[in-house]
Amino acid sequence: MQTFLALIVFCLGSVVCINVIDLSSSNSDVTWTFESKNGSITGQGSVPGGIYSDLQKAGVIGNILSGFNDVASRWVAYDSWTYTGRVTINQIPDTDVAHLVLEGVDTVAFVEVNGSPVGSTNNMFVRYVFDIKSQLKASANEIKITFVSPVEAAQLRSEKHFAAPECLPVVYNGECHANQLRKMQASFAWDWGPAFPSVGLWKPAYIEFYNSAIIRSMTSHADKVGAHWDLKIIAHLESSRKRKQIGGRIGASIKVNGGQTLTVDRAFESTTRDDGTSEAELNMTISENVISLWWPNGFGDQALYDLHLRFTSGDSKETYAIHKQIGFRTLEVVEEDISLLPCNDTAGPGLSFYFKVNGYPIFMKGSNWIPANILPELSSDKNTVDELLLSAREAHMAMLRVWGGGVYESDYFYQRCDQLGILIWQDFLFACSMYPADEEFLETVKVEIEQNVINLQHHPSIAIWAGNNENEAALRGNWYFTNPQFMKYKKEYVKLYVDTIKPIVEGLDPGRRYVASSPSNGKESEEEGYISEHPYDPHYGDTHYYNYLLDNWNQNIYPKTRFASEYGFQSLPSLVTMRTATNNESDFQVDSPYSVHRQHSPGGYGFIQDQMNRYFRLDKSDTKYFEKFVYYSQISQAMAMKAETEFYRQSQADWYTMGALYWQLNDVWQAPSWSGIEYGGKWKMLHYFAKSFFAPVLVSPRLLLTHDVDIYLLNDRFVPITGGIITVEFFNWTSTTPMRSILIAANADPLSSIKVPLSIALWKEEINKVFLRFSLVADGVSSSPYNYVFPTPFKSVKGLRQPNIQINVLSNIKATTDGFRYTVEITTDTVVLFLWLETQEPGRFEDNGLVVTDPRITVNYVSNKQMSPKDLEKSIHYDYYMQE
Repeated sequence: MQTFLALIVFCLGSVVCINVIDLSSSNSDVTWTFESKNGSITGQGSVPGGIYSDLQKAGVIGNILSGFNDVASRWVAYDSWTYTGRVTINQIPDTDVAHLVLEGVDTVAFVEVNGSPVGSTNNMFVRYVFDIKSQLKASANEIKITFVSPVEAAQLRSEKHFAAPECLPVVYNGECHANQLRKMQASFAWDWGPAFPSVGLWKPAYIEFYNSAIIRSMTSHADKVGAHWDLKIIAHLESSRKRKQIGGRIGASIKVNGGQTLTVDRAFESTTRDDGTSEAELNMTISENVISLWWPNGFGDQALYDLHLRFTSGDSKETYAIHKQIGFRTLEVVEEDISLLPCNDTAGPGLSFYFKVNGYPIFMKGSNWIPANILPELSSDKNTVDELLLSAREAHMAMLRVWGGGVYESDYFYQRCDQLGILIWQDFLFACSMYPADEEFLETVKVEIEQNVINLQHHPSIAIWAGNNENEAALRGNWYFTNPQFMKYKKEYVKLYVDTIKPIVEGLDPGRRYVASSPSNGKESEEEGYISEHPYDPHYGDTHYYNYLLDNWNQNIYPKTRFASEYGFQSLPSLVTMRTATNNESDFQVDSPYSVHRQHSPGGYGFIQDQMNRYFRLDKSDTKYFEKFVYYSQISQAMAMKAETEFYRQSQADWYTMGALYWQLNDVWQAPSWSGIEYGGKWKMLHYFAKSFFAPVLVSPRLLLTHDVDIYLLNDRFVPITGGIITVEFFNWTSTTPMRSILIAANADPLSSIKVPLSIALWKEEINKVFLRFSLVADGVSSSPYNYVFPTPFKSVKGLRQPNIQINVLSNIKATTDGFRYTVEITTDTVVLFLWLETQEPGRFEDNGLVVTDPRITVNYVSNKQMSPKDLEKSIHYDYYMQE
């Protein structure tokens, strides 16, 4: 028997609520099956789901992330698949509307209900609504969705509407022409991930019954005017295409501070468009006295308010209601003549590029987000999303860039960003390609942009929209040998990102900045016709920067920028993570077929090795060569990102650099990549370092080529640092007791980077025998991590000796909201470099990759599992750098 589930959360008295049949696999009254084109492979399907995950469950293919299975299972993408859903409806509701709603269809498919065609799909990022009233029957019903091979569909479109490049680099082990489909671009492979061009219903599906209209979504616009907020609420209504008028009452309520509930209600009537849609607007004036501001992580609380919106039809008396949480904050992207900034005598000509939140210019610290799983139906897993976002918050991140080759993330993702104070730089989903601009392509893009802007607009975490990832730079830089057709591709670029996308975004969300590309020169690119002569001009906009040939630990190599929205360096994942992909010991060699297969970045291992060789000596005949290669790669990545990030934070002082979003936060498989968090959630050394190099207050030194050391005091707080004392301690490598120290008085304005008016002449020292440690003590500064200058490569230092390390887990276990917190005491008789702690127990050390310069330190270990301190102590093993 089919049960009707109430979709709405708000009904009045005896009014009729909207009925919905959930078509997900969790509904026991619905069954889904899948079948290959020739019928030779069948099995139980999942909704939400996809063909790769379903074939894994059926035992047809193995774990897709094991070994070489990304290529071994590629035949799946070359076949066509049919998903068939069966649902029995004993009594069809007597309503005017019966719609089949598919929230996400991946990607090219034909839809039938009870043998009758009802429509087709061609965009993974679009919600499809089909009128099936005449097809449904009061008995068994069959919904059949036939998916075309995405590889073949992309090839067919490319033959008609070719856009460069033809294919990905061979080393990606991917598929061609991803740019022809409105599908997750990375599903055809990327330099950090495998190709799994899946098909399936990757989001919920349902049948909805009603008579009048529903609120499909809501946008809200809060403008600060004097001492109050003007809140404009727009209900986006949807009805049958046959219905030309919508009428009734529209109302909203919001609960504000002090327990007050503010309401507004009015009569409403509108003529619908051809697609059955219409809008209704409501306005509220709210005193600032009953509203708390929403702030990014590290700068204040994240006040959110429940906004309820309801529509009651005038004829059927149906009531439909939705609920969203909104925040009140002002945010603007400031691009102003840099010469007008006070005391500017170093930042050169050009424009600023920074985010002003609630009236304050805030340096954005953060990273780049790729999909949480290579299979899109799994990317919204709440546990994974929580783990990654909480890790970002713990590392003081205030912004993540949702990269343009992935997906528009789940509602849950953006809700958690709202709650955690993580602002989102949202790319639209075009990346590293030229794109077609034929009518069919542009029409589906219009729907995609409209639906997704409407869906995301109300989130206070959304900070900026960007049209694409790197496509302006790719065209101007001739990445794909497009110069002979430059004007053709420029015309298509403008047609897509400027003529098509820009007016939709600015019409639906006029309060947020839209830039056509990232990187771009912002307003300057616009003035140059949207394809700037120099897209990486450091005087404007945002930049992406990668250079694997120079010494990435050296801060002096990095170019200036107003906003660094992407930069990074690779490392390998830990052996623990790699062993979830292979248990073949012969695979654990840098030049093994397995390791070569997993490295998608051309020359990637060579670049990693080159960086390591600058600072470490690693003997290829060492029996633990591969283990050390992995460990050193993580040190190199962490130190490179530390150097570059601190350079950008320092440059707030003299170049007005106002953002550092490194590439990348997370991973989709167990392979070399730029991530700080491995697939499965294990932190690399980089993420531990990020907790320090993104610290709100930090003493940040810069070792110059002259071996002088400049010192910067970074203060990402709303209060000044006054009366601070910076301590510079000179160490040799043989002892945890400093040889001598210098005390420097230091002050810093709020939200500033200040260069301290004193440099350290390190060139006067025997640089292979010493290093420097920096610390700060100041009233009101509860913590500021140590920082260091190592003036010479570690392979060249004199005096570094084997430490005597002792680990002791204290008995004072503390129960916390995160689990159980254990105190791990570490003692040593000499300096220890990059002490890496491991345990097989579930949990995480709160700090790791430690430079130990004190004879005794403590590190917290947090676990959901309660265990005896002795058991934990026995399970801990460690690694550290020692000269070969």
